[in-house]
Amino acid sequence: MSGPESFSAPESANQGGTAESYRLFQERMKAAAAQIQAIRAGEQKQKKKEDDLARILTEFIKSTRASAHNDLLLEYISKLLAINLPAIFIISLIIINFPELQKQSGLLLIDYSGSDQTAMAPQSTLPDLYFENATLPLEVKIAIDSWLSEISRTVNANPQKILDHALRLDGKLKEEVIDLASHSLNTYLSVKKLDFNPETARKFMEFCLSGIINGVTNGARTHDLRDHNPTL
Repeated sequence: MSGPESFSAPESANQGGTAESYRLFQERMKAAAAQIQAIRAGEQKQKKKEDDLARILTEFIKSTRASAHNDLLLEYISKLLAINLPAIFIISLIIINFPELQKQSGLLLIDYSGSDQTAMAPQSTLPDLYFENATLPLEVKIAIDSWLSEISRTVNANPQKILDHALRLDGKLKEEVIDLASHSLNTYLSVKKLDFNPETARKFMEFCLSGIINGVTNGARTHDLRDHNPTL
């Protein structure tokens, strides 16, 4: 069967049904065939994108120089690959430290560091809400906020593929996911020469990622973590 004409006509059309009813049937079959073709084309396009991202992540892993710090990063990435999390999600968890990876993957963080951009920055960032007494530079808070927004967009765009592998049986995030995300945050803060408690950073990332995941599982596709009132 190669097209809408291969569908069997309704029995009434073969037994004296009206020409109009047969015409309408044929139109419905053509519309159904077109819809199937569109779905297949979309699936092929999505698969190509996933393959491209997997290639980008593989090249990143191969090009990362060996060091104690990088070995830990690659170990965390390998653990997420082992539980079949998609490359796009893994990349979103590390891009805050790799501008080149942002460009390659298309997951670009908003840069408000310029003087002209500072006025456009959000008045309240997630670090502001969580670390009430922290003295983080504005540029750092905005970068973290933009990073979390990109993670949120990634999860919302690929909910099933991510949730099926990122959650434990009790519905909570797997430790491997929190490990990589908190490692990325601690690395970023260290590069910025900010003295920050690693455990506090981990709790922050667990809170944020859990909020993103809960927003998807509860069907709130436009979920905003700022609706929460976090406590330390």
